[in-house]
Amino acid sequence: MSGGRKVAERRSREDSPVRVEAARLAKETGIPKHLAHQVALGSLSLHDVLSRMATRAKVEGLVKRHGLPKSLATQIALGQADLNHILRKRRLAEHIEENRARSILVEAQESGEKLVLGLHGKKSIRGVIKAIDAYEVQVEEEGAQTHTIHKLQIKYACREADSRAVRNQIKRDKERKEAVEPIWKPQDRYGCSDRRLFAVLDEKVAVTATTLEGEIFNGTVAWMGRWEFGMALKKKNARVVVFRHALADFRRA
Repeated sequence: MSGGRKVAERRSREDSPVRVEAARLAKETGIPKHLAHQVALGSLSLHDVLSRMATRAKVEGLVKRHGLPKSLATQIALGQADLNHILRKRRLAEHIEENRARSILVEAQESGEKLVLGLHGKKSIRGVIKAIDAYEVQVEEEGAQTHTIHKLQIKYACREADSRAVRNQIKRDKERKEAVEPIWKPQDRYGCSDRRLFAVLDEKVAVTATTLEGEIFNGTVAWMGRWEFGMALKKKNARVVVFRHALADFRRA
């Protein structure tokens, strides 16, 4: 028998227990044969192999279920990133993309539907939106009288069909009885970020929105745009749009 053959046979006899153990591990645990061999040799622990396989399966599931990049899915699977936070952030981006330019004024101008606008000075006007520019809105009342209104004068708006239900649900802040002017400087206005608004929208929780002149609206946020956000009020499925520049307070109910 040649020397090379003897060495091969000796190695085969020595490897037999390893192969047997690897085969057993592969059969009983379902791990791939090459990994089972590494465990049998002592190069890897069974726990490490099973952990790696579980992580890989979780990553693949996240990629398939949520369409996430593999790198981000891996961070989530390893506990280095929060899935709920990432999904909410994505929903926020999608909502902003869809609704950023949304405005009840533009929608009413396009449809010709009559609106009721709540204005500073504790006034209101009912009419059709005839023109809109960057800063002003032209509203035609019945009788063809047209008013030019600066957008910052508008606190809230609703469609005429909802006006009675909205009016009946407005509450009043007793500490804000006096008429006040709009806040002209953006940095001086009440801060209500997209993230804060979207959180209550996404969770569908009840909120309370208060204007600078004390009108209080209770309901849920239905959508949010750059300048406005829509609310579904508690009763009669009434809808109102609150202008963000007119906010004095906004909180969960």
